[in-house]
Amino acid sequence: MQSAFFANRVVEEGVNQIIITAPVQAEDAALVPVTFELVDDNLQYKWMYVFIDANPIPLTATLHFPSNTHHFKLSTRVRLESNSILRVIAETRSGQLLMASVAIKTAGGGCGGGGLSDESALRASAGKMKFKQTADAMTGIKTVALNIKHPMRTGFERTAMGYYAKAWFINRLDLSVDNKPILNADLGPGISADPYFQFDFTTETGYINIEAKDNEGKLYQQTFALN
Repeated sequence: MQSAFFANRVVEEGVNQIIITAPVQAEDAALVPVTFELVDDNLQYKWMYVFIDANPIPLTATLHFPSNTHHFKLSTRVRLESNSILRVIAETRSGQLLMASVAIKTAGGGCGGGGLSDESALRASAGKMKFKQTADAMTGIKTVALNIKHPMRTGFERTAMGYYAKAWFINRLDLSVDNKPILNADLGPGISADPYFQFDFTTETGYINIEAKDNEGKLYQQTFALN
């Protein structure tokens, strides 16, 4: 994995810079809650990579941060095909690579999914968004939670006819406030169905614009007011 993604680069232990919160034993391999937090305020972060070793496609997400990011916390849900190491690698603006990892046990099968739902119903509801927000009046930090309706089909689900359904998943997510980017992410099918993201950021009131694009080129867009 290191040679494939970080050839000729040193990846250092980053246990003091990265905190991963995840269950030791996942109840549902297709819906595993995880939280990643970058906690060293002396560093500026550029990217964060999430890998799940045992998945058919290990690279689960790549997050791109604005230039002044010193601290970041994200909660989401992922799939696990089997017992696996989950790794987070943070890249600083200076090019330093820091890694933390956790082991998660599971009954497995999270990438194969269950029975496929009605295709027309899935496509009619795909891209619908739910958005919630809270704010700390003392610190100015807002916590937002975003849920996007989408099957995030991996390409490893079998249909009733026995063949594999074509992969169909959101592969890009862009969030901005009044045209200023706050988070950009490249996603893989290792993110669970109906993607969920919760994170903190600091901003004044305004409008948050959310754009999600899937691997078929369909763009889903919605704007919400911040208060």
